[in-house]
Amino acid sequence: MKQPLPDPSRINFRLLHYFRVVAEEMNFTQAARRLNISQPPLSKHIKELESQLGVELFKRTTRSMALTLAGRTLFHNVEMLLDQAGNALNQVQQLGRGEAGHMVIGMVGTSVWGGLIPALKRFTAQADRVTWVLNEQTPSQQIVSLQKRHIDIGVWREAKQQALPGLACQLLAREKIAVVLPASHPLADGTAIPLKALQHEKFIVLPPHEASLGLYLHNLCLQQGFAPDIAHQVNEPQTLMALVAEEYGITLLPDSYGRIPWPGVRFCPLLAAPSADLYAIYHADSATPVVRAFLKMLRAPQA
Repeated sequence: MKQPLPDPSRINFRLLHYFRVVAEEMNFTQAARRLNISQPPLSKHIKELESQLGVELFKRTTRSMALTLAGRTLFHNVEMLLDQAGNALNQVQQLGRGEAGHMVIGMVGTSVWGGLIPALKRFTAQADRVTWVLNEQTPSQQIVSLQKRHIDIGVWREAKQQALPGLACQLLAREKIAVVLPASHPLADGTAIPLKALQHEKFIVLPPHEASLGLYLHNLCLQQGFAPDIAHQVNEPQTLMALVAEEYGITLLPDSYGRIPWPGVRFCPLLAAPSADLYAIYHADSATPVVRAFLKMLRAPQA
């Protein structure tokens, strides 16, 4: 009668590990010492494995022991089996700790010139099995994408000032608002400028969408007692720069944009410069392990 195939679910990795050590040592006493267990339980475990497989793995005599053909075949494959299992379990642990995996990031376009890319570089330097992708979206679009789980994390400015039901935010990078002037402008000498001193200027602005940088900058002017005199409204910051360089007006932008050598413009500090801080926005109770690891890195002090 043909013997039924062994049930792999009954054969645990511990028995296979014991078998490998005994096969390497070819001595139960030495194998038991290496495994830090006594010899009788080790012999019992090997017999248990043989019983489950329905084959004899060792030929034993009072003076020697040797692997059977079945034992040699198992020994040939057991290292690969245990290594594959170890690698799989290690990968699971890395995913659970956020050391591996994928992160979809919604972000405002201005964040790439600020602290987002440096933060991602720091993160992937310590978690090189993490991948990420950027989706450029307005803050309101990011909120919808977070709710629908289309993105894992959002990035925009001054999120701490907004009501975010079910979401939380973590500071990503500190920045300030600066004024962008034509190089020929009388105030473009690098001296800090009060925001109110710009009330008679022509402004070139980004669209004041809900929770957008354009709306935030518009409200900053209102807080200083004036509504900006808008000469042009454009969708992209680089278009702002081109128009400022050609003296069609001035604009306000995060000072990180000043790290780029835009021709024909000068970034000048504002007196008591308003914040342009970047925040990471995420699900308060159900962030993925990768997102939690990223947030933990943001909270850690930099060396």
